[in-house]
Amino acid sequence: MLAFGAFPMTSVDKSALLAHLDALCTALEQEPPSSLISQARHQCDRLRQAALQSHAEGLRFAAFTLTRLMQQPGANLSQTTQDAVRALKAGLDEAGYGA
Repeated sequence: MLAFGAFPMTSVDKSALLAHLDALCTALEQEPPSSLISQARHQCDRLRQAALQSHAEGLRFAAFTLTRLMQQPGANLSQTTQDAVRALKAGLDEAGYGA
C-alpha cells in the first residue's frame, strides 16, 4: 500500500517518474486487450495528469489504484510489464510516494 510521502510533489524529479510511467504504458500496449489492461491504461493517464499538475493526493490515489490492479490474482502480465510495474513502484518509493 502506498503511504503519504515525506516530500512535497514540487520537490520531486517528475522526469524520472514519467519515464517509468512511459515504460509501463509501452508495456501495456503490448499486452492482449482486456478489461484489466484498459483499466490500467486509464490509471496511467490519471497518474500522468496528477504528476504533471503536481497534485500529490491525486498521484497517490492513482498510483495506489494502478499498483493494486497490476497485482490482481490471474493478471497474467508479461515479464516486461511486471518489470515496468516494479520500476514504477520503485520510482514512486524513491519520490516519497511508496509504502
